[in-house]
Amino acid sequence: MGIYYCRKCAVEIGEISEEFPIPDNLIGNEYKLEKFVKHNFPTEFEEIHSIFKEPNLLKYSQYVVNTSASGCLEIDDHGRKNLIFVAGETTGYTLVNGEIFRPDDAVRLVFYKDTNKIHAFSTSGSVIPKLCSRCGCPIIF
Repeated sequence: MGIYYCRKCAVEIGEISEEFPIPDNLIGNEYKLEKFVKHNFPTEFEEIHSIFKEPNLLKYSQYVVNTSASGCLEIDDHGRKNLIFVAGETTGYTLVNGEIFRPDDAVRLVFYKDTNKIHAFSTSGSVIPKLCSRCGCPIIF
């Protein structure tokens, strides 16, 4: 299981800033377009695959902005740094072998510091512990 930090601690340790450079175009290169299609209009499915409930660029953009502005920091078991935002609504579905496994209620934003690779996908908010790994305060979205 990864390590999770509340927004305040993530800022204090320098992993996120109060202002994030969100690219003007979330599908502006081949990589980002590929990821957008993969999680919105998939033509094939990986063994574990998430898809957004509302496959459109406006909703996707809103999720990216909200996660950038309010998400908590996750450092996963491989050392990758992501932001996660629990949206308070069904964001999409996780599929296993092409079958719906669970509804998702959160968004994971990966490569959040890299304007050439930043992208999002739906996930479950249940992966987030209730308390920050650093200060012990509740993680609030």
